Amino acid sequence: MWTSLIGFMASGKSTVADALQAATNRPVVHLDDVVAAASGRTVAAIFAQDGEAAFRAGELAAIERLDAARHLVLDAGGGIVETPAATALLRERGVVIWLDTPWETLRARLEAGPAGERPLVDALGWDGLESLFRRRRRLYAAAADFRLAATTADPELLARTAMLRSLVWSRRPAGQRR
Repeated sequence: MWTSLIGFMASGKSTVADALQAATNRPVVHLDDVVAAASGRTVAAIFAQDGEAAFRAGELAAIERLDAARHLVLDAGGGIVETPAATALLRERGVVIWLDTPWETLRARLEAGPAGERPLVDALGWDGLESLFRRRRRLYAAAADFRLAATTADPELLARTAMLRSLVWSRRPAGQRR
């Protein structure tokens, strides 16, 4: 079973995924890294040279290549919910957890991060990015089996909460999981 983490950029997906890996000994797959490695370029370079649609296609291809039966933690990209086929695969292969982080926290994290690392920050500016955040919230809510309010800065606490919620989810009969 996969445990897939979704949420906006800078919501803490990578950090919580690493904490889940430490707690469960499950391998973690950082999807952005897989897409970048497959193309031999950074995420920023893929966006700049080929556009967002090409990156999203790379995400879907990467998910399709991963072993569906493998127990893993997937750190999905912030825009994974823009591709319905990718979202469907995440749901088919396990539990989908939305790290719901307030906009103010996200913006502070993004402002503190290295310049040029997040292509959409540069392309959209803060107003455009906030608008994208607001639109994607509906997509995250629709895709997720449950929401974790990521208002704490403690990734281990979020990981433990995710583990418990995933355990409860996995114990339900298959027809009652969604």
